[in-house]
Amino acid sequence: MVRSVQAKEAPAIPKANRVGVVFIALLFSYYEIYRWIPLGSWNGEFHWPVSNDQFYPDLVIGLLLLWMISTFWRRRIVGMWIGISLLTLWLGIHLSDWWIPYWRGTGSEREGFYRFYSSRTQILPVIGRHHPPDGGHAILDLFVLSAFIFGLRAAFVDSRKRIRPELPIKQDSSKTNR
Repeated sequence: MVRSVQAKEAPAIPKANRVGVVFIALLFSYYEIYRWIPLGSWNGEFHWPVSNDQFYPDLVIGLLLLWMISTFWRRRIVGMWIGISLLTLWLGIHLSDWWIPYWRGTGSEREGFYRFYSSRTQILPVIGRHHPPDGGHAILDLFVLSAFIFGLRAAFVDSRKRIRPELPIKQDSSKTNR
């Protein structure tokens, strides 16, 4: 006698969440490599071990990104929105540190800041007093922005499903009797 055993399947992870997790994982991977591996002029580190001037903040950021991956995978709405808030903060800091000064130009007060990063790989042109982020930060910001956009989409999709679950479609009895 053969018994069929039905395994209790875990609920499927929505596509929006899977995509959000992928982009947060890509951000995590790039960030960890960028901060902890000597990549020469890309990150200004030429020897192992790297001299990380942001050792503890980088540990916290890495742990928060891992937590965000877990939160989006497990579809924890509050955690997802906290993660989106943290990505928004990160974007805001990089906008004010890098992108707004690049668009508007800067004065001599930021020369030391740009001199520090000038030996790193540049992928955008310096135009007068408009100093771009170095290549490592420009790509990092691309990953942060992507994680934000796809994470935001996942948070909205999951929030809507929890607030307004899809109801079964009722058939109009007057139309089925015809």
